[in-house]
Amino acid sequence: MNRVCVSCKKQMDDWNEHCGRCGFHVELVPDDTIKARYLRGPSLGAVLFTQGWAFGARLYLWFLLSLVPVFGIIVLFICLFFGRRLSWKQGGWASWEDFVRRMKMMDILGGFWIVFWMSIYLYARFI
Repeated sequence: MNRVCVSCKKQMDDWNEHCGRCGFHVELVPDDTIKARYLRGPSLGAVLFTQGWAFGARLYLWFLLSLVPVFGIIVLFICLFFGRRLSWKQGGWASWEDFVRRMKMMDILGGFWIVFWMSIYLYARFI
C-alpha cells in the first residue's frame, strides 16, 4: 500500500486500477526497473527471423546491413542482445505498450517463420 489516489488521497494497493473509495482510474505504468529488465532481455525473434525482425522493430539500417552476407551474422548477434534497446531508442514508438506488443508479435512471428521453413523442408525431403 504505497500508492495514493490522486482524486481522494486514499491509500491503495499497487495493483489496483481503480480507487476503492472514489472509483478514480489510475494508470498502471511499469516502473523503470521492469522496463530496464525487459530491454536487456534477448529477442528470440531476432535470432529466428533477423531481417523481418529488424524491419518490424523499425531498425531499418540494421535491416539493410543484415542483407549483406558478411554483416548478416554480426547483425543477428547485435539484434539478439541489443535489439530491444536499439528499437526503443530509435523506433519512435508512441507508447511502451505499443513497443512491448510489437516485440512479442515479432518473437511469435519468428517462431512461425522457423516452423514454416521446417515444414517445407520436411515436405520436400519425405514426399
